[in-house]
Amino acid sequence: MIIGLTGPMGSGKSTVLEALKTLGYQNHITLSDMIREECNKRGVSQEREAMMDVGQSLRQEFGAGVLGQRALEKIGIENHENWVVDGIRNPAEAEALQKHPDFILIANTAPEDLIVHRILSRKRPGDATNRESILRKLRREMGEGEPEDGQQVKKCIAMSDYVFQNDMPLEEVETAFLKLYNQINTES
Repeated sequence: MIIGLTGPMGSGKSTVLEALKTLGYQNHITLSDMIREECNKRGVSQEREAMMDVGQSLRQEFGAGVLGQRALEKIGIENHENWVVDGIRNPAEAEALQKHPDFILIANTAPEDLIVHRILSRKRPGDATNRESILRKLRREMGEGEPEDGQQVKKCIAMSDYVFQNDMPLEEVETAFLKLYNQINTES
């Protein structure tokens, strides 16, 4: 099975990824890492805004689904089962991945205030350091003012097969996600 993860920054996708690893999903691709590699090739900063711009330029140059297509190519070359593709931010990326018969898209969401708190608390390099900047980047990521081939997380969430509301304390995430995972397995 290939599980795709979408959702806004700070919603806890990395925590869900860790829960999936305990279920045997040791193989994962992060679309943001593909963009980081491209930033390095171009000599561009890996600050979130710059990465968003590089991701958009890749989509403009090679088509909006390019990152999803590249992920599928890697999965095909490595030929392992149980993959996670993290950081799907454009519907065309999800559509490219949906060409695989065993693909499921899960949206990881959280309330905006909790996202702001998490981002301010985690202090990752490149993260905004004040509420206004975080909200501006969050809204861009969700699709406000973005072209069709730009960041469109809100549309990705709408097309997801399942939604995981990640608004609980960190120590409860794995148990809650396992319930959703069991539901997915029952329905598949």
